[in-house]
Amino acid sequence: MKLFPQDGLVAAGADFVEAKPWSENVVEDRELISGQNPQSAKAVALAMLKKLR
Repeated sequence: MKLFPQDGLVAAGADFVEAKPWSENVVEDRELISGQNPQSAKAVALAMLKKLR
């Protein structure tokens, strides 16, 4: 791969947040909710439910 997604996003001005491997990590930015890995699934779901209320 010539360019990793995080490198392209950082080059475009995004902030990249990374947690320790296999730990839960959720980032919210306005309407975007993102989880780092499968361990973040529950926290992502809870964040989405919170936004829908």
